[in-house]
Amino acid sequence: MAEPSNKTILLMDMEGSGGRRDSEQAVIHRMLYAVLHETLSAAAIEPTEYRSEDRGDGVFVLVDPSVPKPSLLRALLTTTPERLVSTNRLAAEGARIRLRIVVHTGEVALDEFGAVGADLTHAFRLLEATALRKQLARASEPSVLCVSDAVYRGVVGHAHPGVRPEHFHPLAADSKEGASLTAWYHDSSRQHIRTAETEHSTDATTTSAPAPAPVPVPALHTHTGNFFFGTASIAGDSVAGDKHIGTGAPARRRGAEGSGQ
Repeated sequence: MAEPSNKTILLMDMEGSGGRRDSEQAVIHRMLYAVLHETLSAAAIEPTEYRSEDRGDGVFVLVDPSVPKPSLLRALLTTTPERLVSTNRLAAEGARIRLRIVVHTGEVALDEFGAVGADLTHAFRLLEATALRKQLARASEPSVLCVSDAVYRGVVGHAHPGVRPEHFHPLAADSKEGASLTAWYHDSSRQHIRTAETEHSTDATTTSAPAPAPVPVPALHTHTGNFFFGTASIAGDSVAGDKHIGTGAPARRRGAEGSGQ
């Protein structure tokens, strides 16, 4: 049994290729490989550093781990769509291509029949996911790039030059085994703010800005002594001891002034 080794897994699949005529399929097949080779060249990947297998309507490539993943992602984000746009502009309507692209990393074994491994199966589950097909169908670009959660955490999330994590958005893909696979697709038309960071920021704001203490409202109370507010008319009386003369309205006004209102 062949022993596995670590590889970068690159998958490309053409949208709607099964409905094309044979003559059209021959054309788009050549176009697919022209886009692939130009992408690999832009990433400075030598022919000795990768191995490809044809899938009829697509291709999968195993890249040596010595090749930096950021350089491959940059090429897929720039060279691939640019090449597709220029190629489709010159092609007939039936020979234009749009691509779903997946990048994963993991252990792959090679034998006389080809490549095998759970990580390779994981990558193909992402490629065939209904959610990814829908993203390509609604995209204005001729390709959509999807990276596995492992690639997102190990490469994309570190914001290498030309790779902006805020342009990657979560995607849930159902597998045949019943488990939901987490992946991230690229869409530069909007930005993604990670939920965990948002919650942490909210909590920090709440902690650093405590609610102000309530302003005490002074109660009205009775004072001793010979003084009064308002006016009074006293005739034939001697004021002595605790005696208060006035009206209710001025007393309420004094209470309001004491409370700062």
